[in-house]
Amino acid sequence: MKKYSIYLLFGFMIISWGIGIYYFVTFYTPITVIPAFHNFYWTSTFTAMLGLTTIFTFISAIAIAILKFKKIYKWYIIHGVGIFIWGFTIFSQLKIAAFNLGICH
Repeated sequence: MKKYSIYLLFGFMIISWGIGIYYFVTFYTPITVIPAFHNFYWTSTFTAMLGLTTIFTFISAIAIAILKFKKIYKWYIIHGVGIFIWGFTIFSQLKIAAFNLGICH
């Protein structure tokens, strides 16, 4: 079971990098708008699409290294949180892309 959750985590990571790079290459604009609850944040396309992905990739790599070298008995909680975070990252990338392409105005 532990092996499949790591595969799922890496799968979400690759999907997130793929979405970010595809949007960055295909729909590059100097300014990208990030819709929040009651605000809009203006930022570069790289920061909008690959900022969270880069941060969570480093955090996931550190967490997997810690899990590999230490005996942690609650690994399923850490993997569950990691999968949730990657799902949120993919959702936010799709939301930003849809908003900036004019689909969700």
